[in-house]
Amino acid sequence: MEWWIMKYGKIRIEDGFLVFTRHMMINNLPCKDIVWAYMRKEGADEGDDRQLSVNYLVIVTRRKKRYKFDMTEKEIHECIRILKILNPDMATGFPKGGRISLHSLPNTRDLGAIVTADDRHILPRRLLRSGELYHISESDKNRLREEYNLKTVIDLRSAEERKCKPDTIIAEVEYYHVPVVDEDVQVISNREQFVKMLAGLPDDMEEYMIRQYRNLCMDQLVLKQYAKFIDILFRQEKGAVLWHCGTGKDRTGIGTAFLLSLLGVEEDVIYEDYLRTNRYMEPKLVYMQRLVQTWPEADEKMTEKLPIIYNVKEEYLAAVFETVKKTYGSMEKFFQTVFYLKPKMIEEFRNKYLI
Repeated sequence: MEWWIMKYGKIRIEDGFLVFTRHMMINNLPCKDIVWAYMRKEGADEGDDRQLSVNYLVIVTRRKKRYKFDMTEKEIHECIRILKILNPDMATGFPKGGRISLHSLPNTRDLGAIVTADDRHILPRRLLRSGELYHISESDKNRLREEYNLKTVIDLRSAEERKCKPDTIIAEVEYYHVPVVDEDVQVISNREQFVKMLAGLPDDMEEYMIRQYRNLCMDQLVLKQYAKFIDILFRQEKGAVLWHCGTGKDRTGIGTAFLLSLLGVEEDVIYEDYLRTNRYMEPKLVYMQRLVQTWPEADEKMTEKLPIIYNVKEEYLAAVFETVKKTYGSMEKFFQTVFYLKPKMIEEFRNKYLI
């Protein structure tokens, strides 16, 4: 076919190889050996101090070598498209933990490209955090399956929550039920239950949530479930894993914080990922605030309590890290004691998801 020999800037794709010159020598890199390709921009227009903006195609190989080729943005997109055809398992893009632009899921994110303390990156399109999949659209299902190669879904909700709002089944995806809390989870399926739930929440919501988070990471049954969650990730071979609870903020947030810490991500970056929920769930919160205000049985206090359902605060996650370190001494000892991961296993886990 014609595209077997394609030229992009100073490189060409020929018979399944990426061909380029380095140090006066011609290199033939098998496209199958590329694990990640993305576009990087350098330089910008800054007022009178005008700098040249240059686009680069960055290639990362299985041997963890990085190559950078300057070319036009159009050439980069076309080159990545062809490389993806030749190597469907190759990761693309630089999401840096950002939201996947799905139509029906507001809080689904790709942890890919988040940087670790030792300057490695999480491979994109492998680790996805989300809210429930009950209302996922057909186009979003297809995108997760085809573009992200989704292979595994881990549902952290209770049995009652799953019964009320079951995950929409996606073809060729394996499902695991790992209920972090399987008791005392209030299931909301109608307006009456929603109003009752809001009325039952305490006035001091911040202190209430800090206490809830602290209790979760002191509960051995809860920690056992998070250990199962990590074990599923440890055994994953190919494709993406998606885990979720209801809105994807609390149980998912804690599990993601444990995962990122295990991968060697610094705490300030973990907080940054955790707090993204507020931005992605803001439209839903505003909609619900306006809706509740139209209900005659709802009072002002109920409206004030709504953010607890859709927002998170740094203090909540801080309670988890503080409690774990106080109980176990360090995150490393926590992983060894609770998740049964020895240092060699932790490095094996990191090598699976980092590049």
